[in-house]
Amino acid sequence: MKKLLVTGAAGFIGSNFVRYWSANNPDDRIVALDALTYAGNRKNLTTLLNNSQFSFVKGDICDLALVESLLDEHEIDTVVHFAAESHVDRSISGPDAFVHTNIVGTHTLLKAVRKHWLEGTRNDKHLFHHISTDEVYGTLTADGPAFTETTPFAPNSPYAASKASSDHLVRAYHNTYGLNTTTTNCSNNYGPYQFPEKLIPLMIANCIDEKPLPVYGEGLNVR
Repeated sequence: MKKLLVTGAAGFIGSNFVRYWSANNPDDRIVALDALTYAGNRKNLTTLLNNSQFSFVKGDICDLALVESLLDEHEIDTVVHFAAESHVDRSISGPDAFVHTNIVGTHTLLKAVRKHWLEGTRNDKHLFHHISTDEVYGTLTADGPAFTETTPFAPNSPYAASKASSDHLVRAYHNTYGLNTTTTNCSNNYGPYQFPEKLIPLMIANCIDEKPLPVYGEGLNVR
């Protein structure tokens, strides 16, 4: 039985993950941590609130004392880290929150799990899974090669730079301290419970409402 701490669990991707994992691994224990900012909604987790293997905690990943208490109390062996400020436009108008949550928050989690898993009674059966973005690789040109795991980082926005920084921190904790880590760099996820400011739901909603479709640059971006 795994004991998971899922950060950003009330957000779009986090809540979908939690529902999927609970349905397919009913014996596993899930602790959901979310600050419930504008993009987090506890109603996304309504179907799990009466599940004895699930618990919800409202809190900030930058709160070291809280994170350490959850790791200790629930004997967490797996962290799935979704929590992030993730809107590019918001990062341009107000980058401070992105630096705080995406960099400081990720480092807070890494410090806590290092202490919990690697110091004292060592737990080698642990995993820190970090959810990142393809934005860290920069802009893909029409005639350029597809991104791979070895593509050099070239972030072009405060959001992308903050996520690239967090990716580097996760890698550093693996190489320096032996923390078991994995990272996924996702591209334009879409699906149920997504906040309407994101690309796919925004385009669909604007089509339905007969509003203009927002296009950045000359509309030649490649994914």
